Amino acid sequence: MKVTLNWLKEFIQLDLAPEEIAAKLTMLGLEVEDVFEAPRPFHGVVAAQIADVKPHPSVPKLNICRVDDGRGQLNIVCGAPNVQKGCKYPLARIGAQLGGLSIESRMLHDVISEGMLCSEAELGLSERSLELMRLPDNTTVGAELNTILQAPDTIFDIFITPNRSDCMSVFGIARELAAATGTTLRRPQIKIDAEPADIKEYMNVSIQDVDRCYRYAGRFIEGVEIAPSPFWLAERLHQVGIRSINNVVDITNFVMMETGQPLHAFDYALLKGKKILVRTALDGESFVTLDDKRHLLNTETLLICDGERPVALAGIMGGLNSEVSAQTRTVFLESAFFEPAGIRKSSTSLGIVSESSRRFERGIDPNGAVYAMNRAAQLLVEIAKGRIVGREIDEYPRPVRPNEINLSVNRCNTLLGTRLSAAEMASILNGLEIQTAIQSSDELRSYIPTFRVDLTRSVDLTEEIARCYGYDSIEPVLNPPINQLQADNKRDAYRNSLRGYLAGAGFKETIAFNLTSAKIAASFIQPERSLVELVNPLSSDWAVFRPNILTTLLSSVAYNRHRQIPNLRLFEIGDAAWLINGACEERLQIGAVLAGERVEKSWSTAAEEIDFYDAKGAVEHLLSQADISQYEWQAVREPFWDRQALGIEINGHYAGALGKVKKEICALYKIKGNDVFGFWLDFGQLYENRLSKKQYEPVPRFPSIPFDLALVLKDDVAVGDVEKAIWESGKPYLHSVRLFDYYRGEQLGSGKKSVAFSLTFSSKDRTLNEDEVNKAVERVLAHLHETVGAELRPS
Repeated sequence: MKVTLNWLKEFIQLDLAPEEIAAKLTMLGLEVEDVFEAPRPFHGVVAAQIADVKPHPSVPKLNICRVDDGRGQLNIVCGAPNVQKGCKYPLARIGAQLGGLSIESRMLHDVISEGMLCSEAELGLSERSLELMRLPDNTTVGAELNTILQAPDTIFDIFITPNRSDCMSVFGIARELAAATGTTLRRPQIKIDAEPADIKEYMNVSIQDVDRCYRYAGRFIEGVEIAPSPFWLAERLHQVGIRSINNVVDITNFVMMETGQPLHAFDYALLKGKKILVRTALDGESFVTLDDKRHLLNTETLLICDGERPVALAGIMGGLNSEVSAQTRTVFLESAFFEPAGIRKSSTSLGIVSESSRRFERGIDPNGAVYAMNRAAQLLVEIAKGRIVGREIDEYPRPVRPNEINLSVNRCNTLLGTRLSAAEMASILNGLEIQTAIQSSDELRSYIPTFRVDLTRSVDLTEEIARCYGYDSIEPVLNPPINQLQADNKRDAYRNSLRGYLAGAGFKETIAFNLTSAKIAASFIQPERSLVELVNPLSSDWAVFRPNILTTLLSSVAYNRHRQIPNLRLFEIGDAAWLINGACEERLQIGAVLAGERVEKSWSTAAEEIDFYDAKGAVEHLLSQADISQYEWQAVREPFWDRQALGIEINGHYAGALGKVKKEICALYKIKGNDVFGFWLDFGQLYENRLSKKQYEPVPRFPSIPFDLALVLKDDVAVGDVEKAIWESGKPYLHSVRLFDYYRGEQLGSGKKSVAFSLTFSSKDRTLNEDEVNKAVERVLAHLHETVGAELRPS
């Protein structure tokens, strides 16, 4: 937001340099992004008087003017409609500079032109370009324009945070500076002289949706004369970034910038039925705004209607069917308060952002509506020669009253490191127009004005005191050493240990958005679950919460593959979520992907592709690092795995899976090839089932005895079930079990396979003899035959 120094000085006494003002505002939390002098991009421009005006002989729209510039008379060809004999205008002499343009003598349609009469736009003083800039009648002919005009104003470009809607006005900025400098804040005095009339004969206002419109006020001004605004008003609006339109519209914009209250002026003659109705739009209803664009509305949009049709988008923009024009003689002036969230939703959905919507969506002061309206009415009388008729209309079905907050003086000083008294704190808050009374030496009671929508807690008042007292005024205090020791967060430490292991194993950590598209998510959700959908997604690509962490890891694979990075080992630790029986369940998952080559081709080695066993080995080592000693392999439950895949069960719970990603899933991500493997693990299951205490086991003192076991079993028997049965029956001397051979072939017959395990037996207190090992093997074989139907393979 832009404000000017001279405008601020109308409200407070400022003796500081612009740079000092900028520094104070920034320390108050209102960051000044730029300070600059209002540009005057011209040189060699003087006041000149028109001595004579004659029509151009061949071009009807042009005039030939004899112009007195104080040195003599010049011939100037001019097409401005407002050029008149005896009037005074700025003249750019030959050699003058207008921006980057140098004025020269030119032949225009066979007539010599010895300079250029200038509009405000050509001088860079406003956007008004259709007419010449009229100078006061008492202006000295030949005087430099820079000496006639006031000295260039200083402009402050300030970044206003969304919570400080009270500072989206010149008066709001002045209030902050007054509090910081200890000066008195001056408010323009308003005197309304209204002609007596029964206002109900002119208009009746009805608010249908009081939850969206808390207050609606209005005034009638008759006899207005629509004309260009005086130069001071057009220039001031130009300096803060608003284009001058006409005196009535400019006054509403001027008061909005001054007070922060958006206003709208209707041409009363174009309003039907002597009625204003504030209602929500019908679904599919359309409306043409002032910029001549038609908008399709929904039931979220709030409308201002007359007796027959909509005439404005409430809080956003007026309608083409009721705009003020050159024919307007009676104005109905609107000043209202609309619910911020509704204006923000409508502004976003319609794609319309206006100065009004920016203020309404942040929250303005509902109790400032009538003051701003009366300020504008007074200016309409002074500038547009209007007459105020009757009393104001003020429908206020939902009054907003000041909130009360109690503040502890001791608590405030503790938070800030200050030693301020209750009186000093009360003085600061009262300077911000926050009415504050001292209840005791340790308690203040503040009545929060309705223009401060950001103050809701006592700590908010503490921040106000800190801002105005000055952060640089708070003296550093040497405090006693603070014991920063805290109890270990075992869960975070456990997660960091797994993160460190994966990084050490060659995986690179990624951090991704935990949302994805419904199309992708549908391929990752388990059958008994459903997706968590967003109510108002930013886009269809981020419409649902990811049901599995691999959804975003595969996006990272696609991103890298598209940039010619084929070999990848990536991991992420993040949340996934789904619905079960309508209830949302969110779980922290560890996920990883492996793609491309395990070993890249070099002069001494051939390339080796990553395969299923790389993923399985990574999971087994991670489980070991995670202190998970007991787990079982089972069938996977997710639909995105290829045939080479395994599920992981820990303590009876499905806790993860690993395998090869289906070719169709890779195609969904536009990943070329079918060489992507991955795994995911439920972090909560790992943490809950980890070994909480590790026990030292010494190196065996006595030799171990190996025994190889070759078995024949049915093809549908899982190898994991066989290994489990061996462990169950091999106690107490069985030390390790390792699969070393797997075979299918004609020698075994149809529907059979052979697996071979290496078993290791040992004892902690002695050397086992052959008989003890043989008995253990016999128990294992008997149990295998009973549980999985395994037979010893003949040699």
